[in-house]
Amino acid sequence: MSESKASLEGWKARIPLISEGEAGESFVADWSFSLPAQLDYAGLTYSLRSPLRVHAEKLGNGRTFFLEIRLSFNATAPCTRCLKETPLEIAGSFRYFYTSSAAEEGQNVDETVVCYPQDAVEIDLSEQIWESFILSLPDKVLCRDDCAGLCPRCGADLNERDCGCSLQGNDPRLQVLKDILPDVTEE
Repeated sequence: MSESKASLEGWKARIPLISEGEAGESFVADWSFSLPAQLDYAGLTYSLRSPLRVHAEKLGNGRTFFLEIRLSFNATAPCTRCLKETPLEIAGSFRYFYTSSAAEEGQNVDETVVCYPQDAVEIDLSEQIWESFILSLPDKVLCRDDCAGLCPRCGADLNERDCGCSLQGNDPRLQVLKDILPDVTEE
Protein backbone atom coordinates (compact mmCIF):
# COMPACT_ATOMS: atom_id res chain seq x y z
CA MET A 1 0.00 0.00 0.00
CA SER A 2 2.59 2.52 -1.08
CA GLU A 3 -0.14 4.94 -2.16
CA SER A 4 -1.36 5.20 1.44
CA LYS A 5 2.01 6.32 2.75
CA ALA A 6 2.29 8.91 -0.03
CA SER A 7 -1.18 10.21 0.87
CA LEU A 8 -0.39 10.45 4.56
CA GLU A 9 2.81 12.43 4.05
CA GLY A 10 0.92 15.48 2.76
CA TRP A 11 -1.68 15.39 5.51
CA LYS A 12 -1.38 17.74 8.47
CA ALA A 13 -4.03 16.91 11.04
CA ARG A 14 -2.79 17.92 14.46
CA ILE A 15 -4.66 18.83 17.60
CA PRO A 16 -3.29 20.37 20.81
CA LEU A 17 -3.39 18.23 23.93
CA ILE A 18 -4.48 21.14 26.09
CA SER A 19 -6.90 23.58 24.50
CA GLU A 20 -6.74 27.24 25.29
CA GLY A 21 -9.97 28.45 26.79
CA GLU A 22 -12.32 27.16 29.43
CA ALA A 23 -11.80 23.84 31.14
CA GLY A 24 -14.07 21.15 29.76
CA GLU A 25 -14.39 22.89 26.39
CA SER A 26 -14.07 20.56 23.41
CA PHE A 27 -11.70 21.14 20.50
CA VAL A 28 -13.15 20.94 16.99
CA ALA A 29 -11.30 20.88 13.67
CA ASP A 30 -12.27 20.35 10.03
CA TRP A 31 -9.92 19.30 7.24
CA SER A 32 -10.12 18.36 3.59
CA PHE A 33 -7.45 15.96 2.29
CA SER A 34 -6.68 14.93 -1.25
CA LEU A 35 -6.87 11.21 -1.96
CA PRO A 36 -5.15 9.08 -4.59
CA ALA A 37 -7.16 8.72 -7.82
CA GLN A 38 -7.52 4.97 -7.26
CA LEU A 39 -7.14 2.62 -4.33
CA ASP A 40 -7.01 -1.18 -4.45
CA TYR A 41 -8.37 -2.62 -1.23
CA ALA A 42 -9.95 -5.97 -0.32
CA GLY A 43 -10.05 -7.12 -3.95
CA LEU A 44 -11.88 -4.01 -5.19
CA THR A 45 -10.56 -1.00 -7.09
CA TYR A 46 -12.08 2.21 -5.75
CA SER A 47 -11.98 5.34 -7.91
CA LEU A 48 -11.92 8.20 -5.43
CA ARG A 49 -13.93 11.14 -6.76
CA SER A 50 -13.70 13.79 -4.04
CA PRO A 51 -11.44 14.99 -1.28
CA LEU A 52 -11.73 13.30 2.10
CA ARG A 53 -13.73 15.63 4.34
CA VAL A 54 -12.90 15.15 8.03
CA HIS A 55 -14.50 16.57 11.15
CA ALA A 56 -12.67 15.83 14.41
CA GLU A 57 -13.90 16.64 17.89
CA LYS A 58 -11.82 16.20 21.01
CA LEU A 59 -14.22 15.35 23.83
CA GLY A 60 -12.69 16.40 27.12
CA ASN A 61 -9.90 18.73 28.03
CA GLY A 62 -6.73 17.23 29.34
CA ARG A 63 -4.28 14.45 28.57
CA THR A 64 -6.83 11.61 28.49
CA PHE A 65 -9.76 12.14 26.14
CA PHE A 66 -12.03 10.73 23.44
CA LEU A 67 -11.66 11.83 19.85
CA GLU A 68 -14.56 11.45 17.44
CA ILE A 69 -13.66 11.42 13.75
CA ARG A 70 -16.41 11.82 11.17
CA LEU A 71 -15.49 11.59 7.52
CA SER A 72 -17.14 11.57 4.12
CA PHE A 73 -16.11 11.20 0.49
CA ASN A 74 -17.39 10.07 -2.92
CA ALA A 75 -16.07 7.11 -4.87
CA THR A 76 -17.02 4.55 -7.49
CA ALA A 77 -16.32 0.82 -7.48
CA PRO A 78 -17.50 -2.15 -9.55
CA CYS A 79 -20.55 -4.02 -8.31
CA THR A 80 -19.36 -7.34 -6.93
CA ARG A 81 -22.14 -9.21 -8.79
CA CYS A 82 -22.47 -7.55 -12.22
CA LEU A 83 -19.28 -5.42 -12.40
CA LYS A 84 -21.25 -2.24 -13.23
CA GLU A 85 -19.43 0.89 -12.01
CA THR A 86 -21.37 1.99 -8.93
CA PRO A 87 -21.31 5.49 -7.37
CA LEU A 88 -20.78 5.53 -3.60
CA GLU A 89 -21.36 8.26 -1.04
CA ILE A 90 -19.40 7.06 1.95
CA ALA A 91 -19.58 8.46 5.47
CA GLY A 92 -18.28 7.06 8.71
CA SER A 93 -17.93 7.94 12.36
CA PHE A 94 -15.18 6.54 14.58
CA ARG A 95 -14.24 7.08 18.20
CA TYR A 96 -10.76 6.70 19.68
CA PHE A 97 -9.58 6.99 23.27
CA TYR A 98 -6.24 8.81 23.72
CA THR A 99 -4.02 8.32 26.75
CA SER A 100 -0.37 8.50 27.70
CA SER A 101 -0.65 6.34 30.82
CA ALA A 102 -1.14 2.98 29.06
CA ALA A 103 2.05 3.51 27.03
CA GLU A 104 4.13 4.11 30.14
CA GLU A 105 2.66 1.26 32.16
CA GLY A 106 2.94 -1.22 29.28
CA GLN A 107 -0.75 -2.05 29.46
CA ASN A 108 -2.38 -4.15 26.81
CA VAL A 109 -4.77 -1.90 24.89
CA ASP A 110 -7.25 -2.51 22.08
CA GLU A 111 -7.35 -0.91 18.64
CA THR A 112 -9.52 2.03 19.73
CA VAL A 113 -6.99 3.15 22.36
CA VAL A 114 -4.20 5.38 21.08
CA CYS A 115 -1.15 5.90 23.27
CA TYR A 116 1.08 8.92 22.89
CA PRO A 117 4.32 10.07 24.60
CA GLN A 118 3.94 11.74 28.00
CA ASP A 119 5.86 14.86 26.87
CA ALA A 120 3.73 15.45 23.73
CA VAL A 121 2.06 18.85 23.32
CA GLU A 122 0.06 17.97 20.21
CA ILE A 123 -1.09 14.81 18.47
CA ASP A 124 -0.95 14.00 14.76
CA LEU A 125 -4.24 12.33 13.76
CA SER A 126 -3.16 11.34 10.24
CA GLU A 127 -2.86 7.63 10.98
CA GLN A 128 -6.24 7.45 12.74
CA ILE A 129 -7.86 9.38 9.88
CA TRP A 130 -6.34 7.00 7.31
CA GLU A 131 -7.45 4.01 9.41
CA SER A 132 -10.98 5.44 9.65
CA PHE A 133 -10.98 6.03 5.87
CA ILE A 134 -9.99 2.41 5.16
CA LEU A 135 -12.52 1.05 7.68
CA SER A 136 -15.30 3.08 6.04
CA LEU A 137 -14.81 1.39 2.65
CA PRO A 138 -17.54 -1.19 2.04
CA ASP A 139 -16.47 -4.84 1.86
CA LYS A 140 -19.09 -5.55 -0.78
CA VAL A 141 -20.37 -3.08 -3.38
CA LEU A 142 -23.78 -3.67 -4.96
CA CYS A 143 -25.30 -1.52 -7.71
CA ARG A 144 -28.65 -2.31 -6.08
CA ASP A 145 -29.80 -4.69 -3.34
CA ASP A 146 -31.48 -7.10 -5.74
CA CYS A 147 -28.65 -7.20 -8.31
CA ALA A 148 -28.97 -10.47 -10.28
CA GLY A 149 -25.31 -10.45 -11.36
CA LEU A 150 -23.83 -12.07 -14.45
CA CYS A 151 -24.82 -15.37 -16.04
CA PRO A 152 -22.19 -17.96 -15.05
CA ARG A 153 -22.42 -19.51 -18.54
CA CYS A 154 -22.49 -16.66 -21.05
CA GLY A 155 -21.62 -13.62 -18.92
CA ALA A 156 -24.77 -11.64 -19.78
CA ASP A 157 -25.90 -9.00 -17.31
CA LEU A 158 -29.02 -10.58 -15.76
CA ASN A 159 -30.24 -7.15 -14.60
CA GLU A 160 -30.80 -6.14 -18.23
CA ARG A 161 -32.29 -9.34 -19.64
CA ASP A 162 -32.70 -13.06 -19.12
CA CYS A 163 -30.11 -14.73 -21.33
CA GLY A 164 -31.99 -18.03 -21.58
CA CYS A 165 -29.07 -20.18 -20.47
CA SER A 166 -30.01 -23.28 -18.53
CA LEU A 167 -28.53 -23.23 -15.05
CA GLN A 168 -29.29 -26.93 -14.57
CA GLY A 169 -26.57 -29.60 -14.40
CA ASN A 170 -23.15 -29.85 -15.99
CA ASP A 171 -21.21 -28.00 -13.31
CA PRO A 172 -18.07 -30.15 -13.20
CA ARG A 173 -17.33 -29.09 -9.62
CA LEU A 174 -20.50 -30.82 -8.45
CA GLN A 175 -20.09 -34.04 -10.47
CA VAL A 176 -18.44 -35.87 -7.54
CA LEU A 177 -21.47 -35.15 -5.34
CA LYS A 178 -23.85 -36.28 -8.08
CA ASP A 179 -21.93 -39.57 -8.34
CA ILE A 180 -22.18 -40.12 -4.58
CA LEU A 181 -25.82 -39.03 -4.27
CA PRO A 182 -27.50 -39.92 -7.60
CA ASP A 183 -31.05 -39.65 -6.21
CA VAL A 184 -30.71 -36.05 -4.97
CA THR A 185 -31.86 -33.25 -7.29
CA GLU A 186 -31.06 -29.53 -7.12
CA GLU A 187 -34.68 -28.61 -6.54
